[in-house]
Amino acid sequence: MPTTLHPDKLQTQNQWDTDPCAAETVQDVERGTLEYYRRIRDYRYKEYAPWFASVMGFDTFKDKDILEIGVGLGSDHYSFAKNGNRMTALDLSREHLRQTLTHLSLEGFTTNAVYGDAEDMPLPDNSFDVVYSFGVLMSTPDTAKAFAEVQRVLRPGGVAIISIYHRHSWFFWIQTFLVSGLLKAGFLRKGWRRVMSEIEFRSDKNSAVPLVKVYSRANLLGFCGVFPRVEMTACHVDYLHFHRLGWLLKWMSREQLERYLGFGGWYLVAKAHK
Repeated sequence: MPTTLHPDKLQTQNQWDTDPCAAETVQDVERGTLEYYRRIRDYRYKEYAPWFASVMGFDTFKDKDILEIGVGLGSDHYSFAKNGNRMTALDLSREHLRQTLTHLSLEGFTTNAVYGDAEDMPLPDNSFDVVYSFGVLMSTPDTAKAFAEVQRVLRPGGVAIISIYHRHSWFFWIQTFLVSGLLKAGFLRKGWRRVMSEIEFRSDKNSAVPLVKVYSRANLLGFCGVFPRVEMTACHVDYLHFHRLGWLLKWMSREQLERYLGFGGWYLVAKAHK
């Protein structure tokens, strides 16, 4: 790990060290307790993204060496660990690593926590059966380099499951670009970078302006160009993504939203086979 981080990486580090990912979603339970982490998981998989477990396929991996890049509070890490997989956590946020170690320990599991950079991972070649990263690699300055690193550490026959933010999504074009950027004059008052950074939750005490990028299917396929086989899907549609027009869709269930409007989902998920 270099002694001096790229300014964009410092912003990302400050963001998540101050406001760990998803920590604000549960407010009425003492943080750091077993109940807290279980409630965090319930919110993630039942309320925020009911499609999550089936798309990611956590339960299809057993007795594997798995690397997760960007672990947040450890929800997905636990979902892999509980199936007997050998886990490694890589993150630029020491707070994320601390939270994930605590989470897994309370559930009776362990992980190898590595403080590191996705663009230059301090890990050997061909060392993992699965490399997983959800909503992380679009926030590193050189996303293509991070994907090359994923390919390097993945074993032949292994699979990389990588999710990034989707440019051609309802959330980006309606809620972010149209409403926040144009109608609220965010692009004029704050500039593109800050408007995009506000996609990530920040408390009042957090002054970080993390780098947030959005990509198309073609971009993601290009990043995965070194892999011989790639499966891609778009996921995550919520009523709120349509701003005030969301009430017109209330007759549809979340499952129906995904089925009929999922092509404009906020996340692009690639499963790339080496």
